[in-house]
Amino acid sequence: MKVAGIDVGKLRRSFVCAAVGLLHVIATEQNMRLHFVVAAVVAAAAGFFRVSSVEWAVLILCIAQVMAAEAINSALERLADRVSMKEHFLIRHAKDAAAGGVLVVSLGAALAGAVIFLPRLWALLVSR
Repeated sequence: MKVAGIDVGKLRRSFVCAAVGLLHVIATEQNMRLHFVVAAVVAAAAGFFRVSSVEWAVLILCIAQVMAAEAINSALERLADRVSMKEHFLIRHAKDAAAGGVLVVSLGAALAGAVIFLPRLWALLVSR
């Protein structure tokens, strides 16, 4: 069935495949599970400190970027392993570069979190 030129069945299958892929990454990648734990802590802190709507948006985008980068990194690692399980410097460089991308996004997210939360934490500590 098509709605406004969009094949709804194909779109649905795409979402199902994406969900299956995300669940696989969560099940198999320790770092992704760590990202989910950190995201839960960040969400709890945002609720506790009653951050603004704009700050919520920044936090949500940071969390989404980190998780997307981790999923892309995992996909690249699997593809590289499919090409060859033997050590090869080009495959190693590709995997390291992808992991470096996750690190860059994670550090950016941590800095954004620090900008949002450190003043609140400081005020909480000083007011005691």
